[in-house]
This record gives sequence, structure tokens and C-alpha cells, in this order.
Amino acid sequence: MPVTGQNPLILHIMDESALGGAGTHLVTMIRETKRSHPQIRHKVIILFGEGPVAKLVRTLDVPLDLLDIRELVQKKSILKIFFLLYRKIRDSGADVVEAHLTWSRLLALPAAFFVGVKTRIGYEQGDIYFNSLKWRIANFVAQWFASAIIVCSHELKKWVISTHGVLPGKLLVYHNCVDSRSFGATVDIRTEKMRFFDSAERVVVCAVGTLGHGVNKRMDVCIRAVAEAKKTGIDAGLVVCGYGPQQKDLERLCRDEGVEDRVRFLGMRLDVDMVMASCDLFCHAAPFEPFGIVCAEAMLLGLPAVVPSTGGMREMIDDGVDGFLYPSLDHAALAGKMEILCLDPGLRKRMGSKAREKILRDFEVRPYMRRLLARYGVFHDGGK
Repeated sequence: MPVTGQNPLILHIMDESALGGAGTHLVTMIRETKRSHPQIRHKVIILFGEGPVAKLVRTLDVPLDLLDIRELVQKKSILKIFFLLYRKIRDSGADVVEAHLTWSRLLALPAAFFVGVKTRIGYEQGDIYFNSLKWRIANFVAQWFASAIIVCSHELKKWVISTHGVLPGKLLVYHNCVDSRSFGATVDIRTEKMRFFDSAERVVVCAVGTLGHGVNKRMDVCIRAVAEAKKTGIDAGLVVCGYGPQQKDLERLCRDEGVEDRVRFLGMRLDVDMVMASCDLFCHAAPFEPFGIVCAEAMLLGLPAVVPSTGGMREMIDDGVDGFLYPSLDHAALAGKMEILCLDPGLRKRMGSKAREKILRDFEVRPYMRRLLARYGVFHDGGK
């Protein structure tokens, strides 16, 4: 997939402007490329309107084209969307088209193919809820318009093959990355930590994620684990960064379990790095997370992570070295791992140090972008 020209243009096409893992990853990629390869130009098209990602893209001084195809989607005007994207891609003069998430991959990659863009990359970040027969057929067909499809974990690769019938040769595993020069850059360990609870001795566990129904991070498992730990005399508290329609039900669960004084719902935060840096460990409970950038960010800040032994998140963890794995959805097992870390501050520190070393060594954005751009043919660095 060689790219010619001294100032190649990468056109990034994104579904939503909500700041989830895919949006965070997109911004991280552009920021690093602008630092390390300023000769590469960028443009971003967002299909479903204004939002947090659009605001972040503007801070990068990158041209942004906000579309809103919701009405066309509702009317099932697929041909109109196709020709709209065809004109946008053709007029951009893009050398590379990256399509992030499902709608972009299914709609933009065929348009880029017919425009004649030779390097067409689909990103599959794990829209595992789009698994009906209609979506499976659409993803199976769409693979033929992609030069390659990048998946963020080996577990997700297995899922894409088994669910959508995508050929293994079309799939490249590139674990998502974090930018140590941006995320956590404002955290100063000399600054007093945030206080979430009255007890200074309470060990604070952090969980981050939307409190929605479709994308369900299973915060209820984390709450039940805190309640289970309380029964054995462990003084653990949980802070939750995120908001969604489940919050009232989760607050009710806290009251039912008798831990309303040990759980804090912080809502959507722009200072997640500061919040996590004020905590003692990170936990996650979604039964299948394709990767989990937030886990990598927590580990970057020196927190040991306790995550399910399913999904792509476990590919970051050496069990017992820089975190713990536990059987998916087993709140008692999660509580047991919390207890071990709550009772041993020295172990928390050692695991946290190993976690940070792991992320800086294996999941940092700079080597990620060197590999990716070599794969595109923008410059040569082995491509592997």
C-alpha cells in the first residue's frame, strides 16, 4: 500500500463524536503524527454531528467536516450517503482513508474504493452489539473494499472472524495505544490527592465507563464487590467516572447493598487522569471489552488493574505481576482480588510500578504510529 507524494493526506472518517475509546484513539493518533511527521496532512469527517471528539480535533488544528446523516440513515437513503461520501473523499484528494467504527467502515470504504484511493483502512474497535444477520452480512461484504482491517486485540480478531466471517488475512492486530506525553501530563504526584471519602484510610477503587444499557460496563458487579469486601471488614470505596440511564438503578443497588457511603458517582469528567491518579487501584467488569484504553491509562498512572479474564483487556495484564484477572461477572472473585490489594499497600505500589513500565514499553503511541505509517508506506520502518 505505497503512498506517494511529499505531503500525503490521511482522511479520518469517524461515526460518532462521542468521546469513547475509538474517539480517544483517533485523537491520540493524529496528535502523535503531527508531532513526529509534520509533513503528513490530516482531515477529519464526522458522520453524526458535533460532540467532544470534534472539539478535541479543533484543538489539533486539523480541518474538520461535520456531517449529520441521521435523517438519511432513518430514511435508509444509503445511495445518497454513498454519493455524499464519494464526493467528499474525491474532493479531499486523500492518499489514505481511515474509517473508524461501523458506519464509517461500511459506508466510507466502498466510496473510497470507487474513488480510487489505494490505501483504505477499516478500524474495528468492537461494536459487538451490531451482530444481527443484517450487520453480519454488511460486514462480510464490506471487507472486500478494505485494504486491511485493524482490530485492537487478538480476542476481537477471533470475534470478527467468527461473527462476521471476515477473512483472517484481512485483519491486523494493533493494540490500541496511549500517549504518555498527553494523558496524565498534568498530574503531579506532589499535589494532594482528591478526597472522595471522609476516611483517609479507605482504599479507593476507580471504575470508568458509560452507565448505559446497550454498552453495559456492568458497574453493578463492581458495586457488589465493594459490598462483598465490606462483609469481611475491608474498607474499600468505589468512585465511578461516567454517566448514563443506569445511574439511578445503580444508586438504588448501593442502598440495597448498604454501601451508599462507599460509592461516589462523579459523572462525566474532563479530568479523568486526575481522578485516577487520586485512586489506589483500577477495576473493570464488562464481560467482553475489545481492548480498554481506560485500563491502559490507569496502568500508565501507576494503578494495578483488576479486570475480567475475558476479552482483550486481559492482553495487557500479567496476572499477579501488574494486576489481577478474575472470572467474568464473578463479583465475589473481584472482591477477593480487591481485598488482597487493599490489605497490602506495598503490593499495590509494586504492581502499579510494573503496570506503568508495561504500558510505556508495549502500548505507547510512538512505536504504534511508526508501525502503522510504515504499513501505509508513508515511511519505512519495517512495517511489522
